[in-house]
Amino acid sequence: MPTLEQDYIMRMINMMVAMMVRILDFKSKKEYPSALLEIETTGRTLLGINRTMVRQLTAGQLMQLFGGDQSVAIPKSYVLAVLLHEEADILRLMSDPEGADESQIKSLNLLLETYLQGGEAVEPRHDELIDEICESFRGRPLPPDVLERLLACDELRGRYDRAENALFARLESKPDFTGEGIAFYERLLAKSPDALAAGNLPREEVLEGMQEMKHRRRAFPA
Repeated sequence: MPTLEQDYIMRMINMMVAMMVRILDFKSKKEYPSALLEIETTGRTLLGINRTMVRQLTAGQLMQLFGGDQSVAIPKSYVLAVLLHEEADILRLMSDPEGADESQIKSLNLLLETYLQGGEAVEPRHDELIDEICESFRGRPLPPDVLERLLACDELRGRYDRAENALFARLESKPDFTGEGIAFYERLLAKSPDALAAGNLPREEVLEGMQEMKHRRRAFPA
């Protein structure tokens, strides 16, 4: 039998899906302003927030706005992340790449934070959305706070090779991030060879990464 928390999450997801159908219908007809208006309406109806608030607040502040009860804050934040992802796609179709990137970054931040706070995906598409947004930024730098969340989230998801990529991307702007890097490799070395292989980062590569971190720490002491 579903718990009250699971029941609430499913109700939120079902309501979001129903509204997404209307948003996608507007997109298919290229009625982009109407699609944006539907997103605004969905935000007010399901989450009690408007577009101005979403623009002004950080991802962390938005989650705090939904309250301290994670059983409420996590699904609401996830729904907002999905809406922002859709908004980004619409803005890109409207030739507003800067606005699209802003929405995508906030969406990714919320997707990562909800995954980390909940310890698992909210629903099956959660992993897919994270990967989709990361792919859209391939070859372009992500903000430092996003990279740190991505490192933690990919480690939690068992995607150790991707977590390592996020680690080295973070080191580009913060060379003294090596302490966190060493801790990351120490956690991986405590795992079985099979678990590491499943995460596409064999033990030999973990040992190489650890040596690289130690070398960097000597060059950039904290």
